Amino acid sequence: MLSMMTLRRCIEILGPAKTPLKAPLEVLRRFMDQDLEPDPGGGGGMRITEGVAKDRRISVEDGDMRHGRKSKSKRIDGYKRHVATDLGSRAILACAVTPANQPEHEALPKLKSDIDAQSIRFSEFHFDRGYMGSPTVSELAEQGVVILCKPWKARNGDLFSKEKFDLDLRANTITCPGGETEPIEFGKSVQFSADACDSCPLRVKCTSAAKGSGRTVSIMEDERLQKRLRTIAKTKSGRELFRERIPVEHSLAHIGQRQGRRARYHSTRKNLYDLRRAASIQNLEIVQRNAA
Repeated sequence: MLSMMTLRRCIEILGPAKTPLKAPLEVLRRFMDQDLEPDPGGGGGMRITEGVAKDRRISVEDGDMRHGRKSKSKRIDGYKRHVATDLGSRAILACAVTPANQPEHEALPKLKSDIDAQSIRFSEFHFDRGYMGSPTVSELAEQGVVILCKPWKARNGDLFSKEKFDLDLRANTITCPGGETEPIEFGKSVQFSADACDSCPLRVKCTSAAKGSGRTVSIMEDERLQKRLRTIAKTKSGRELFRERIPVEHSLAHIGQRQGRRARYHSTRKNLYDLRRAASIQNLEIVQRNAA
């Protein structure tokens, strides 16, 4: 095995090389830059970088593959599948494939583009919460489409959650359980007066911040939509409405069984082709089943 110093020397010597060495050398440089750093002990040596480089490449052969996480304990290596399903017919209408490190909401414009290309229009869109960060959601809402998604849960341990605060989205104010009111800005956090919080008899139930610091509440960009969704989630009929999205999970599960857990091809483009092919077969099976 070549030492890192030897590899660096090889890159310096072959640096001006043209194809076919140019592309492999660029890949080698990428791996060395993202995984190695100068050894602080001196001597001109190198050591493995602490932490993970942003947009870290994980495959020599496939430059699009990335590390991603579904949760703190579950890691994804490679790609993510995304599908848009018609809840009436159960047909898959659009597909997208993204590197595993990209958040779900970055796939939404691609799904919408495929749907628009088919001149399909819906009155309702049911989303997974991961897609709600996309500006496309706001665009759809402005077009009069009803957005349905389980709201983000406001958690604060055993202390007062945001749901205990009164949000007045007409006056753009928030009032705490103690009666203090502050103005809000969407997409920013609001901090209550430290003096008011220090003297409030409800402080121990509201915040664990040290004396001299007021309670902070995050206001989301789509707070109006989230408040509406929280209101829907409090009713039995609303919770049943959210459960209508379950067939989308079934579609993804069937696609996963058909394709398997490993990407068949290199590159996002080719794996998107494979996903669309699998979705087409699945749609034909739905047609056959409905015709039987």
